[in-house]
Amino acid sequence: MKRYTINRHEITNCNAKLIEKKCSDYYPMPGNVFEPQKVYELVFLKEDKSTVSLEVSAFEYNVVEVGWEGKLIYQGYELISFGNWIQQSKKGV
Repeated sequence: MKRYTINRHEITNCNAKLIEKKCSDYYPMPGNVFEPQKVYELVFLKEDKSTVSLEVSAFEYNVVEVGWEGKLIYQGYELISFGNWIQQSKKGV
């Protein structure tokens, strides 16, 4: 889901493994919007054994598979890149 706030988090680089893919329904305005929007999340296991969950687009969700490993770059809640599969242009990366 696109957020319209300024992301002031530091950019994080690490090696990670995709351990889970989640898809859930989101109702932006309960009671007024009867068709839910899909929210896609990818959960990664980082080198230090901690996990990070990032919201992604449907395309990013469908282009990767659980078990894949690669270089993960993210900023706060925003996925910037993962291996050779997901690449976004971002200054400072």
